[in-house]
Amino acid sequence: MAVPAPVHYPPPLNDARAPTATDRVSLAVETIGHLVPRTAFIGRVHSTFAHACNIECDSTLITVVTAAAGNGPTSLRLRAGSVPDLRRCFEDGETIRGRGGVAGGARATLQLTPATVWHPVPAGVPAPGEAVAARLRRAASIVAGWQGRLRSVIDREAAAVASALTEACAALDTARAAQAVARLIGWGEGLTPSGDDFVIGVCAGFDGLLDDDARRTALRRALSATIGASLSRTTRISAHHLQLAAHGHYSEPLLDVRDALLSVDPSHALEDALRRACALGATSGADMVAGLLAALRAWSPAPMEAIV
Repeated sequence: MAVPAPVHYPPPLNDARAPTATDRVSLAVETIGHLVPRTAFIGRVHSTFAHACNIECDSTLITVVTAAAGNGPTSLRLRAGSVPDLRRCFEDGETIRGRGGVAGGARATLQLTPATVWHPVPAGVPAPGEAVAARLRRAASIVAGWQGRLRSVIDREAAAVASALTEACAALDTARAAQAVARLIGWGEGLTPSGDDFVIGVCAGFDGLLDDDARRTALRRALSATIGASLSRTTRISAHHLQLAAHGHYSEPLLDVRDALLSVDPSHALEDALRRACALGATSGADMVAGLLAALRAWSPAPMEAIV
């Protein structure tokens, strides 16, 4: 079985060469996340990598991503083949101005029209508990086959806390669940620490199984409050994605996995969805998937012994 190839985000290039007129690149935007501001804006490049450029705009981050990364609520997803390396198009700290369907800086122009707006697809009719249990077992088996390439602190130092979070949520113990989330945020290295990615996956899983249950809804709200109070303990990029998750907003690859696991007639094949999600970053995608699976196991309508 092929292991998903990670989409790595290497450090910016050290390119001090001043841009010239011939350097300016026109980038066609394919889709615009539904939370991207529609008004004129002035932003500043926060960080630039081969496949992603984060632009600080007021209190949010707008992320320019290459086509392979998939859609997101605050992403500008480029048309396939638009550019091989975003580090040659944007420079950390430069000003980006957007107005009238065009945005850009010294080296690149983003063509925002005729891009379409991406909205997450509403959840489909839920599958029976037995079907969900079977899919969860299969997903765990698939991911386990990739584990050697995808291991992070969630599988090592933070494993006990991640398990404690799952157990607390299964028991609807709000206080213990919030305590575990607070411990996980900021745990790990990189642009998005593994603990943060796991928490994002947990939130996505729970949002798929709230079922108008008052106790589940109260626990989910408590987790959002804990996330909001803990954002200063992690990186700027991770805090942005945690804040989105606190309000129920996720990337397309993660939602595709949830759809493949929960919908009676899923739009995506399970293994393909897992492969795409786990390919994000070095371990970010895999950690989000781990959180998603943990949450679904905790709140699945099937008995726990039917899943593990």
